[in-house]
Amino acid sequence: MDRQEIESLRSIRSLVSEYVAQPHPKRPLSIAVFGPPGSGKSFGITQLALALRPGEIEPKEFNLSQLRSTDELLYAFHEVRDIGLGGKIPLVFWDEFDGDYQGTYGWLRYFLAPMQDGKFQHGNLTHPIGRAIFVFAGGTSETLDNFGKNVSEDEARAAKVPDFVSRLKGYLNVLGPNPLAGGNDPYYLLRRAILLRSMLSRDAKHLLRNGELQIDSGVLRALLLTWKYKHGARSMESVIAMSQLEGKTRFERSSLPTKAQLDLHVDGQDFRALVQQFQVDDEVLEKLARAVHKIYCEEQKGLGWKYGPRKNEDTKETPSLVEFDQLPEEEKEQNRGQARDIPVKLVLAGCYMVSEVEGEKAFEFPPDVLEELASREHTRWMRQKARDKWRHAPETDKAKKLHKCLLPWRKWDLAPYADFVECLGDRELPEDEKEKDRTAVRKIAAILKDTGYTIVGVRSEAGRVRAAMQK
Repeated sequence: MDRQEIESLRSIRSLVSEYVAQPHPKRPLSIAVFGPPGSGKSFGITQLALALRPGEIEPKEFNLSQLRSTDELLYAFHEVRDIGLGGKIPLVFWDEFDGDYQGTYGWLRYFLAPMQDGKFQHGNLTHPIGRAIFVFAGGTSETLDNFGKNVSEDEARAAKVPDFVSRLKGYLNVLGPNPLAGGNDPYYLLRRAILLRSMLSRDAKHLLRNGELQIDSGVLRALLLTWKYKHGARSMESVIAMSQLEGKTRFERSSLPTKAQLDLHVDGQDFRALVQQFQVDDEVLEKLARAVHKIYCEEQKGLGWKYGPRKNEDTKETPSLVEFDQLPEEEKEQNRGQARDIPVKLVLAGCYMVSEVEGEKAFEFPPDVLEELASREHTRWMRQKARDKWRHAPETDKAKKLHKCLLPWRKWDLAPYADFVECLGDRELPEDEKEKDRTAVRKIAAILKDTGYTIVGVRSEAGRVRAAMQK
């Protein structure tokens, strides 16, 4: 999707093309592929190689985590050699090569001679491997830069990490369907879209009409925008496989699996909320974000805060009490993030937003629903901070991206934060900070009113709303 990924694939293609054109190469072509689980490491290289030499390449995969001894590795080398003797070029995937075996990275030393000399020793006999393509697929390292960084330099040298890397002729970092840590990855949407198109074209081609996918806009939004696929592309595939698509002409909301099934592969509540979410266009979003900031400023001034170049608890000064247009872009985006989540919260509470009607009674969330939505607002805020690489600290320091409020809502319930729990502190969020999130939820009605909208409740009984949210 991006220039680096494109160039890496072209480089691998050139390496493989040049290698298979040699009649009698002295050693295997060794390539490493890194990426998170389910990102498609084996798939990409296999398709590339098979396209270069159709009918001449035979893929073979060995998962090193399942081998119990070096004898089993030697038998694997014999299988590779037999493929070559049969007239095919073996394309061998050594999966989880960076796993442990009699120590960290323990398998590496047993590949050095085959990679360098094209031979392996079995007993007193030396066997040539012949022409072969070795693809080392990482199981613990998501990029080449991370490979070997979890141990000291001395430990890495003892495990032969530098010697192994020096024998590689190329590498590829496969990104997969999830956004990269840090949030600077706009291409993940395109990666997901291409994966989704490929999977549905293969497994549910009856949903395509004249080349156009027939799918509900809410389902598509959830498939593209859900926070994380827990097992990468495999989870995308599983969500589709669990959906009831047989005999359907369109991927409808009713086709989706239950929340419990979705939870195996995504955050089921987040996914279902995205399906039902009211889509706000850019103009309305910006109005809502401005209203979020305006009401925040009014509230802070009511509490005695005033503008100051730096935040000071003693003098009650804060640099945030300025017009929306004067805010730093990061703070504008925080307001937009809160505005984007308003329709999601309303869906979870069984409500929706409509154009304001004169004389409409002010809307209030039932207390138990308010508590659940406040918890969600805190989770949303922390998730946004985690994406931007903030971490917990006893005192907030914006320059170092440290914040004292990166704490769980309930100390005993860490499930909502599974994807970024390493960024959090080990205490529960103090009650006065929880009240800020409750206030943010209470202000939703005022924010919508300021932009010409109001809230209509579908369910009036708080217990039924809470039960629906938990489902």
